[in-house]
Amino acid sequence: MLIVIASLRLPKVNGVKRALTALTGAFPDPQRRIRFETREAPSGVSDTPRSVAELMRGARNRADGTYVPMRHEPSFSVGVEGGVFREEDRVFLQSWTCVFDGTRYSYGGSGCIELPAALRAEVADGGTDLGVAIDRFAQQADVRSRQGTFGVLTGDLVTREDSFAQSALNAFMPFFHSRVYGPAGT
Repeated sequence: MLIVIASLRLPKVNGVKRALTALTGAFPDPQRRIRFETREAPSGVSDTPRSVAELMRGARNRADGTYVPMRHEPSFSVGVEGGVFREEDRVFLQSWTCVFDGTRYSYGGSGCIELPAALRAEVADGGTDLGVAIDRFAQQADVRSRQGTFGVLTGDLVTREDSFAQSALNAFMPFFHSRVYGPAGT
């Protein structure tokens, strides 16, 4: 089985790999061998998506851009996207994953956390990219490549990698949990 992850950022790549490790442990198949590849893919959305629809579209665009059909084994492309959405005058951070098997798309989201007022004002109201804003907020460089905004906001109880692991686990579930979702060809 080939899994192509549409990112080179370690929190995204490692999150997807953690999800697959959990899934193969929960739904063992001695015939299943997983190979991973990583590739950069454009999202076709803004640097910081600002709605659930935009997050899902960005993840799907990344999955579409990296799918590799295989003749003798299943293959999946995995698009991952993080961003914010507004609900009831509050702004939340969330991660989304889209898995594509050449025929079907499956989506999964992470839990979400509300942005503090200072980040909300800069990102949602001011239009600043979350990666730039969180570096200033945390007084650190390249937060997105390490613990991410989730890590800063939770004191590392939940990291960016954790959020992508959860969203990837949710997105892959229909392909692994056939008792609930029906046969999926894995």
